[in-house]
Amino acid sequence: MNDKKARKETSEITKKGLGTLIGKISGKGQLELEIDRLKSQIVRLELDLQSAKSQLEKKEALARLAVADRQEAEALLNQERIRTQTLSHELETLRSESEGKLKFRGIETLSPQAVQVYLSRLRSFHAPADDLLTVYLPSGTRLSEIMSEKILERVEEETRTLLDRLESETGVVIFYDFHRMICEAMAPPLPIASSTWQLGHNFKVALLEESLSKDYRILILILHAGESFIGFTPDAQVFDTKELIRSSVKEKHSKGGFSQRRFERLRGEDIAHHVDKVVEALHRFLEENRSVDFVILSGDFQLIGEIRKRLPLNLEVIEKPSDIRVEKTGGEEILRTVLSSRRYLL
Repeated sequence: MNDKKARKETSEITKKGLGTLIGKISGKGQLELEIDRLKSQIVRLELDLQSAKSQLEKKEALARLAVADRQEAEALLNQERIRTQTLSHELETLRSESEGKLKFRGIETLSPQAVQVYLSRLRSFHAPADDLLTVYLPSGTRLSEIMSEKILERVEEETRTLLDRLESETGVVIFYDFHRMICEAMAPPLPIASSTWQLGHNFKVALLEESLSKDYRILILILHAGESFIGFTPDAQVFDTKELIRSSVKEKHSKGGFSQRRFERLRGEDIAHHVDKVVEALHRFLEENRSVDFVILSGDFQLIGEIRKRLPLNLEVIEKPSDIRVEKTGGEEILRTVLSSRRYLL
């Protein structure tokens, strides 16, 4: 009985030992499986890390190349900017030099009678093809503003430059032969009303002839310190009324110091008094001749400015440079000089 009991206890102990041993063996396997899984994950992560590093290195290399390319592009851009500025400066210099060398082939003053002969000769000029260009340009208008680019390109650049430099308060009429047998401009005595151009086998002189033949009512003032002239012509042919205005104005002083300043002040007072006398006569002429088409001012620049400020705003005023000395010039000669035209050979 005791042996039997002992064998039973021994058997139970053996079973428990084996169960414990099997349990231990089973836990170790799971741990090893977990270790293998973790190792696999580590390998996978290392591969992902290596791939990420490789991509990062490629992107960094591309970025370095992009920076280098940008720096190179900026350097080239700066070089081109400097080159462009240099070329622009050289071009402006060449233009200034060429403009300084460009001159009219000739400048001539034409009396009203001489203008009629001049236009008659132009009218007789004939070309078999449409090679004769006539352009009417009001003051402040350029060829490029009214003509097509196609026609403008046929006019030499030097000619266009000279025309742009030609300043006339009355505008200009251009007569241009594309074969350059005739190439000139004329500034008429009275303003050109509107711009127009014509390309044909002869020059368009009729508009200019019509303007010059009109009976304009004109008031003319020749202004000089101490001696000025005012005259009115109802037909641009002869003066209907005229007046010579004289007053005492001191001659210019050449000495310096206080004496000169006092002298200049007194001279200024004399000139102001003379201007007042001219304005008084001007108002009288305007009252007697209320219908005036143009007022022509010539003479001293300072006096022209003073008189212009006192003229009614509704009058059309023309300033004309001239060297007329009224004390030595008769009325007919004044009228002929003021109504003369200027011819410019291009």
